[in-house]
Amino acid sequence: MALLIEDEEIHDAAAPAMRAKMRMLDQMAEALEDEAAGLYRRAAVCEDEECLLEREIEERQTEINRLALKLTALRADRDALAVKITALTNEAAALREQVFRNEEAAVLAAIERAAALTMPPVAGDREATVASAAPRALYFRRAERVDVSPE
Repeated sequence: MALLIEDEEIHDAAAPAMRAKMRMLDQMAEALEDEAAGLYRRAAVCEDEECLLEREIEERQTEINRLALKLTALRADRDALAVKITALTNEAAALREQVFRNEEAAVLAAIERAAALTMPPVAGDREATVASAAPRALYFRRAERVDVSPE
């Protein structure tokens, strides 16, 4: 029986130490569970932020796509305007060339008419009269005012 008493004494002496150890392990487990719950909340917050950032990225990507389309349209308009500018410039140059040719022809015709009107009927003096009647300006003559009295 001595063995039983010694075993009970050891067990009774070890029981408070074992209970303290068990209580300490239980508290450590609760602390770890609290830490895990805190980390879970942080992970949930990170997930919410991730969703918000993904939504913002989608919105900005939509805006980027809209701006890219606007830029493409603007470049197309600019190219169309450049084509129109080139066409109008070429047309203006052609019109100026036509005006220049017509003016030149009109001036030459006017010079010929003026020379024909001022030439004397004598054939020998014809060269001298044409030389003196020729205008100084090559393309444009100065107009002289003539009073015409109605009779």
